[in-house]
Amino acid sequence: MNESFSNRTINYEQPLNERMRTFLRYEQLTHRYEFFAKQERPFDTHGALLTLIEILNLVSRGDLKQELLKEIKRQINTLEQLANRPKVNTIKLNRVLSKHKSIFDALHAFQGQINDHLKKNVFINSIRQRASIPGGTCDFDLPEYHNWLGQSYMQRKKALKDWAAPFEIFQEGISQSLQLIRQSTQLKNNCAPKGFYSETLDSDRPSQLIRINVESTYFPECSAGKQRFSIRFLEQTNLNLNPKQTDADVEFKLACCAF
Repeated sequence: MNESFSNRTINYEQPLNERMRTFLRYEQLTHRYEFFAKQERPFDTHGALLTLIEILNLVSRGDLKQELLKEIKRQINTLEQLANRPKVNTIKLNRVLSKHKSIFDALHAFQGQINDHLKKNVFINSIRQRASIPGGTCDFDLPEYHNWLGQSYMQRKKALKDWAAPFEIFQEGISQSLQLIRQSTQLKNNCAPKGFYSETLDSDRPSQLIRINVESTYFPECSAGKQRFSIRFLEQTNLNLNPKQTDADVEFKLACCAF
């Protein structure tokens, strides 16, 4: 979710398949990691390391390397087909193609699993085991971790950089893939009468991602299948109560992205 405070609108994205769901989660985690890793305080380093452990847990659930290779290869094939169409900016197309092929080659050359170096790290695993317990990383539980957090920022920064290094090519590949998908369709104005909108998806051009831009008064709750999706716009007037679907006609922008 990305916020834009200048016009008080918020962007939301709804993945339409498991691959996109994993890519979006990975992207969000890497953005959070990068933010905390740049801060010098021990608590920020703690936030960066816990986020890195979340990334480790996410990629441990499936074969991210193979999924990313499949998506990059699929996009390369699509881009090569575009080269034969009239009015295509061949310079820009070749630049994107070259980037995609470079990422594909780097991924293909990557040996083993993305998380092997952390799965075997005794220090990381000791923190990983305690991180799921509320307050489980206190100094009396993990004195060695408390000692490490007390080291200089440059020492902590170097360790974080080394641990995160194997993930960088995957981050680059996911970012490149999502960028093409997001840019494949422009946001268009729409209206949801009494807070409800539905649309049939194009079966000849399977969508991968739904993007929604709406003023911050409302937020969307999406239900999507292979053939159709619906959006309910809700209002959260009191955080102690459940949100309710609005009775207002909601103006919003929508893009069903497919590349």
